[in-house]
Amino acid sequence: MAVNPQQELVWQGRLHLGDEPGVFGDAAYSGLTAELPFTVQRLDPNVTDPTTFKLILETEDLQTFSGYPGHALTVTIYEEDASNPFHFLERNLASERFLGADNNRKEITLNVGAVTGPFRLSVRLRCDTEVGPGLYDDFVWRRLSLLAENFEFFASLGFTS
Repeated sequence: MAVNPQQELVWQGRLHLGDEPGVFGDAAYSGLTAELPFTVQRLDPNVTDPTTFKLILETEDLQTFSGYPGHALTVTIYEEDASNPFHFLERNLASERFLGADNNRKEITLNVGAVTGPFRLSVRLRCDTEVGPGLYDDFVWRRLSLLAENFEFFASLGFTS
């Protein structure tokens, strides 16, 4: 699959998710869940359109059993609490399932609305635990990227001001 020239790398590494440490000796074992915080900003903060962009997660050896829901993907946005200064509220922006049929690549379209940002987000990937313990899928999370039309949005790992 050709990489879209507008795809921006946010994070790259090797996080091993699953229930059998050591299956991937060259990856950091994170257990059943991994979550990455990042900040998305508009290229021009005075423009509030378009409001959507895509997150792209890439994995290695991700498989799912037929009849099971798949690995849970959750994107959370952290928004300032207007009624409580210096406090933030968490809101789920998207929830999807990552399946073996996705061929180790999942795209999630996000709508951040017509506000300027910056947008503080996190993406969490959690193993499907509806199968029996010992049968959980072991796979590697390799990359997180952002895809925005005409580079209207850009991202950096971690929360920034």
